[in-house]
Amino acid sequence: MSTRIVRWNPANSIRPRMVAPGSFGWAAPYWDSRVAMPLDIEENEDNFVVKASLPGFAPEDVKVEVEDGVLTIRAEHASEEEQEREGWHLRERYAGTVERKLRLGKNIDSDAINAELELGVLTLTLAKVEEAKPKLIEVKAT
Repeated sequence: MSTRIVRWNPANSIRPRMVAPGSFGWAAPYWDSRVAMPLDIEENEDNFVVKASLPGFAPEDVKVEVEDGVLTIRAEHASEEEQEREGWHLRERYAGTVERKLRLGKNIDSDAINAELELGVLTLTLAKVEEAKPKLIEVKAT
């Protein structure tokens, strides 16, 4: 009997909860332990809130755009000059670009997206269009 180690892909564990009619879909997530941009997505009555981990990035390093119904979060670290130095034991800090894409549903108002970066966490608030918000129907006694 052989034992295999299989790399865990966090996208597989959240995909069924993420894909819902009219909300978000996946557009080729890229998972690498060095450069992954983990996301949390929650929904309330008025908004979807997306939180992306971007430690070490400044607001001017982050670009958020919506085009053809796809939300793209892109962040870039300027690469440090490579130098031949003695004494290196480990170099894991990533320099380059990380990117995530989410397909937006028709229930998101792409003109009403708010983005804030605080302590390495990018928070996007995506407002729902008025028609997508739950409507409470009053039940009257007869």
